[in-house]
Amino acid sequence: MFALIIGTVMLILAVSLFSFVGHQHTGIQNIVNGEVAHFLAEAGINSCIGTVREAISRELDQSAQNSAIRELLFKPGTPADVCINNLLGDSWNAELEKFAREVDEKDAEIRVEVWLRNMKLSETNTGSWSDPISKEGWLAIESVAHYKNSQRTLAVRRNIRVSSILPGPMSKFTLFAGNASRNGEAVFNLIRNDYRGTVTDGPKPLICYNHATSETPLSSANFGDILEEEKDPQIWKKRGWIYLGPKKVRLNLCSGAGKLGEIFHFYDVSNTFQFNPVKFATGQEFLPQKLRSAIQIPWDLSSSAVRNVSYSFGHSFILDGFHDRSNRKESEAMYEGNVLSAGEKAQYSSKSSILHLYGDARKGFQSRTKVFGPVVAAFPRFASLEITPEEPDVKAMFDNLKPPPLYLIHSKSENSYDNSIEIKDVLNRKFGGPLLKSGMICENYADYRSIMSRITELPYVSSYNSMQEVYSSVINRTFPPVKEILKPDNLSEVTVESSEGHLFFKGSLTSDKVCGTLAARVHNNIDEISEFWEKFVNEDGELELNQIVRIRNKKKLDFMVPPPEYSIPMQIKGGGMVILENGNLMIRGIKCSNEKEALTIVAPSARTVSFPTATENHLNLVAPEAELSYGSRINLLGTLCIGSIFADHRFQGGAIRFRTDQDPANPGYQKFYKVYLDEVDSYWHE
Repeated sequence: MFALIIGTVMLILAVSLFSFVGHQHTGIQNIVNGEVAHFLAEAGINSCIGTVREAISRELDQSAQNSAIRELLFKPGTPADVCINNLLGDSWNAELEKFAREVDEKDAEIRVEVWLRNMKLSETNTGSWSDPISKEGWLAIESVAHYKNSQRTLAVRRNIRVSSILPGPMSKFTLFAGNASRNGEAVFNLIRNDYRGTVTDGPKPLICYNHATSETPLSSANFGDILEEEKDPQIWKKRGWIYLGPKKVRLNLCSGAGKLGEIFHFYDVSNTFQFNPVKFATGQEFLPQKLRSAIQIPWDLSSSAVRNVSYSFGHSFILDGFHDRSNRKESEAMYEGNVLSAGEKAQYSSKSSILHLYGDARKGFQSRTKVFGPVVAAFPRFASLEITPEEPDVKAMFDNLKPPPLYLIHSKSENSYDNSIEIKDVLNRKFGGPLLKSGMICENYADYRSIMSRITELPYVSSYNSMQEVYSSVINRTFPPVKEILKPDNLSEVTVESSEGHLFFKGSLTSDKVCGTLAARVHNNIDEISEFWEKFVNEDGELELNQIVRIRNKKKLDFMVPPPEYSIPMQIKGGGMVILENGNLMIRGIKCSNEKEALTIVAPSARTVSFPTATENHLNLVAPEAELSYGSRINLLGTLCIGSIFADHRFQGGAIRFRTDQDPANPGYQKFYKVYLDEVDSYWHE
C-alpha cells in the first residue's frame, strides 16, 4: 500500500515535470518568436523610414501641385483615422516582402503603413473663432511584423497641425482700431483742402480701399466687374470692414469728386472733377406742420399791387464736404455768404479728415463697406425752400426766372432765433415770391432748425445708403433714403461666415479674443529676433517661413522687418505668421510674389507701429495696443489692427488695401493654411 502511494506520487511528479518542461519550451519559443517579430518590425521601420519621410515631405511641400494629402487635410471637418499609403506611392512594402521571405519563407511578414490618427478640430468656439479646417493629430509611420504566432507593432509618430496664417476675424477688416478717438472725437480732422479735394497743407489722407481695384497688387480686379458689383446692395458683405472703437469719431468729409474727395456719396461723379451736386428732397412727414399745406402770403410785388398768393412748400438740400480754400476765397471758403452760423464754424472749422474709409471718389473706387461703432460724418447742409405758386400767372413768373429762385435758409442759434427772420431769394430779386417770415412756417425754433442750413452729423453708414441710390438710378432722391440698407452697429454682434454657410464667428469682437486664438496656433518658439532671421532667411535673402513662430524677445528690442542689412522690399516665400511677445514694430517693406503667400505679424504688447519707408508692404498686422505713428507714406496690402492713430501734421497718410482673397467669406481663403509636421519623433510599440 505504501509502495503504491509512493509510486502514484512519483508518477504525478513525473507527469508534472514533463508538462512544466513542455510549457517552458513553448514559452521560450514564444519569446523567441516575439523577438524575431520585433526585429522584423524594427527592420521595417529602419529600412524604409527615409523613403517614407521623403514621400511625406514631397506631398506636404508648400509648392507641391495637386497634393492628395494636403487636399485631405484641408477638407472641412474631422477626418477618421486613415491610412495614406496609396497617397504616397507605396513602394517600400514590396521590398519588405522580399526581405521577410528571406527570413522565413512561410512564417515572416512585414508591412509599413502611414496613418493620420486622432485628428481633431483645434478651433471650435464661434465666440472666438471656429475654423472648419484647422486641426491637429498624429502622423504615424507604423511597422507591423508577424513571425509564426507573434505580432509586434512599432510606430514613429509626429504631431501634425493644420493652421491658418491669417488673423482670424481680423481677416474681414481693412482697418480695426480699438480706440481711434483716444485724443478726442474730432482728432482726425486735420487736412486743409481746396474745393477740388486737393490738400493745400498739413497732413495727408490715409485712404482705405475695401475691395480690389485695378491697381491692387496680387488680386487686381477688372474695372468693369467692379462697376457691375456696385449695383448689389449687399456688396458690403464681400468687402473689408472698418472699426474705429467704441467712442464717437467725427470725420469731416473732403469736398470734391477727385482722388482725395469723399463727397462722391452726394455728387454725380460720372466725370471726375466735374461737380454735379445732387439735391435731396425732404419727405413731407419730416416737415414742420405748417409747411404741409398751401399758405396764403402777400407777394413781393406788393409795391405795384397788394396781392395774397397761395404758395405750396417743399424742402430740399445739398450736402457738401469741407474745404478751406477755393478759387474765390483764400480761406474759410465753406462759410462764404454767412449761410452757416458762426457757432458751427467754431465747432467744426473747415478742416477735413485724414481718414477716408470708403476709398477715393473715382468711379469704381468707391469701396462702400461696413463701418462699426459710433462713427459719424459731418456735412455742411445747404437747405432751401421749394416754393411753388398755385396761381398760373405767378407760376409763370417763377418759371421764367433765370437762374431759378433760391430760398436758402440761414443757420441760426436758438438764442438768435425769432419769428421775424426774413426768408427770401438769395439774389434779393422780386418776381412774385412770398414776403416770408420764419414765424409763418415754423411754430418754434425746433421747427426752424429741422429745415435750416447747418452742419449736420450723420452715422457714417447713412451715406452708404445714399450712395446706393446712385447705383439704383433713383432720380428724385430723399434723405434719409427710402430704403435703409445698413444701420449703425456697435460691434456687439458681429457675424462672419463663409460663402458655403459655415459660421466662423458670432458675438462681440475684442482684440484679446483674436490674440488668444492666434497664440494657440504656434508651431515653433524662438528666443531672440536675431535667431529668427538667421533661421528663416534663405540664401536668396527671402523670408522663407512656412510656419507659425513665436519670438519671445525678452530684451524687448524693436522688431524691424526686414533688418537694415537686408534690401527692401524683402520677398516672402511661402508665408507664415510671427507672434512677437515683446517689443515694437517697424515695417520697412515686405512683399509677396505669389497670391498664395501671406505674412501675418502679431504683436500683442507693442506700443508703436511705424512705417519708416514708403515701400510696399504685403502684410496683416495685429498690434491691438499700439499707436500707428507718423513716418513715411503707408502702403499696405492686407489688414491693419491697431489701438489708435497718432494724428499729427507730419502724418504722411497713404493707402490700406483690403486683400479680398483673405476674406473668410471667399473660397480663396483655403489657400492660406499651413501644414506643420513636428521635428521631434515619439516612439510607440505594442
